[in-house]
Amino acid sequence: MLSLIIDRVGNVNIFNVLEDNLPVEESHIQSTLDDDLILEYLGEVERLVHVSQSVLSKPNQILNVDILQDLKVLGETFYQQFFPTSIIEKLKNTNKQSIHFNIDPTLALVPWELLHDGNRFLSDKFRIGKTIRGGLHRSTHQENRKIKMLIIADPTEDLPHAQKEGEVLFSVLSQKVPNHLLELEFIGGKQVTKLKLLSLIKDKHIIHYSGHLHFSDDSLENGWLLSDGKVLKAREIKSTGIDTDLVFSNSCMSAKSAGKKLNTNILNQYAGAFLTAGIKTFVGTNWEILDNERTIDFTVRFYTYLFSDKSVGESLFLSKEFARRNYHANDLTWANYSLYGNPDFSMFAKERRNFHSAKILNPTAVLEFYPTPISLAYSRCANLNKTKTIDKTNLINLIRLFEAISQVVGMIVFSDHTSHAMNKSIPNNLDDAVTLRKWWELVYSCVWDFQKLKITSIFETALPVLHEQKETIFKILGWMEGWEQGDIKTEELESYQIILQFFLENMLLEFAELERISILLVSENNNPHFYFKGIKPSYLYPTSHGSREKLLEQLSHQKGNLVLLHESRKMVIPFQTYFKEKKETGDLELVFNGLIPFVLGAKQS
Repeated sequence: MLSLIIDRVGNVNIFNVLEDNLPVEESHIQSTLDDDLILEYLGEVERLVHVSQSVLSKPNQILNVDILQDLKVLGETFYQQFFPTSIIEKLKNTNKQSIHFNIDPTLALVPWELLHDGNRFLSDKFRIGKTIRGGLHRSTHQENRKIKMLIIADPTEDLPHAQKEGEVLFSVLSQKVPNHLLELEFIGGKQVTKLKLLSLIKDKHIIHYSGHLHFSDDSLENGWLLSDGKVLKAREIKSTGIDTDLVFSNSCMSAKSAGKKLNTNILNQYAGAFLTAGIKTFVGTNWEILDNERTIDFTVRFYTYLFSDKSVGESLFLSKEFARRNYHANDLTWANYSLYGNPDFSMFAKERRNFHSAKILNPTAVLEFYPTPISLAYSRCANLNKTKTIDKTNLINLIRLFEAISQVVGMIVFSDHTSHAMNKSIPNNLDDAVTLRKWWELVYSCVWDFQKLKITSIFETALPVLHEQKETIFKILGWMEGWEQGDIKTEELESYQIILQFFLENMLLEFAELERISILLVSENNNPHFYFKGIKPSYLYPTSHGSREKLLEQLSHQKGNLVLLHESRKMVIPFQTYFKEKKETGDLELVFNGLIPFVLGAKQS
């Protein structure tokens, strides 16, 4: 890690550099920059934030703005003025992935992430954290432990997205992180009283707060705004003897000074007040957040990365990277968040790392290597986070993805079951088509046959995953059955959308063996076979090294038929469904006639 220590005396900045806690040649280097230029930069950034929020609040209005370009020009200009040439060269040439700004309190408001080196924003290159001189920052405890997390949502009951954020976060983490590793508590609304909160927070490793904040000239009077105008203050939190690893404060200006001038007192920083209370790392916002689904999505992604054993800094870096690439070009959600503390801070001891259930899905793998029905359905969901409005189309796309997973996984299990001559009636035509619930009940019945008879399946490593995912699958089925009965309230759409998206991404990750199982139409001559793989199915030869002859022999008995091919296990079995040619393009596509398609509100009177 690169540590940049910056003092400020009058209008002179004094720089010292450490690499892995060792001093380097660059020491006591100086630059001169007046306060008015710093304040002007902060003011221009704030202006662009207001433009961004205005643009996003009027999605149908055509405005000729390029906020990102304006932000780049501002960041590059300030970067060149603030840093001496030797520091600029150091930042350009370092191979360190993390940078820790240890800064004078007068520089606390500078958004280091938004400075631009001419090629990239610093937040695109580094995992960034900052410590304000005078703050208390402790190292992590590397003992075996269950992580205890408290989610506090909308104590004043006037921020519907804050409440929704807490509910979605609780649901996703409950699903993605094993309960022997994470103990979750949720509290929201007017039940959030001062006394209750003080009793809940003192033994928590992570506290997530989504709500209003209270600012005061006395930093220890800063705090969380509760119902009836009450405030849980930093001094009250400090008095609990709190020893928390991370506070994520998703709220109005939670990392911003209450004043409009450069303030030399760290205790006027809201984040600083929490850090001096004994919290090791603090993630907060630089300006008022937008109360929308992208804020919820960003937050959930941060914790998903965190619980896949990423450091706090890397989790924030990856979440920002995703938001920059996938949200609206003028959406500055990615720029809003700052980390106070060491960016390499990790929540977990080495013995507890690599939680398989919390790894992150690689979208490219799904789009290029999963069976075509899944790849195509997933591609329709790929732009989900770019959507400016909330409508049922996004939810329907996710439902179609779930149906595609159901079709492919189910038919693999059914085909394998049939290849072992186990007698079960497999739905495969319009006359005996079944509902999605009946389909999955039959899948699990077939899986039980494999286990009961101790038969090895072509889908062997995925069978345990089916058991792990059973509760989630039937929870989704329950939702869909409710949606068939009647319409979904508009205010419920985004909650279902976000939770369903994360459930399905986790499901695809767990079914990673789908990358190694190919569905193909075997050629009737010596031509390549047609592979239903990725969003663009194509003609290919089997590619497994050292087993080509054995695979060719098996395929020679299946000419003109659909088969499942597991190249690494050298297995070929008939695939019990059909294909057809699209009239408009002539392309081939798979047909699953045994499953009744879902229709939103189909049973609504």
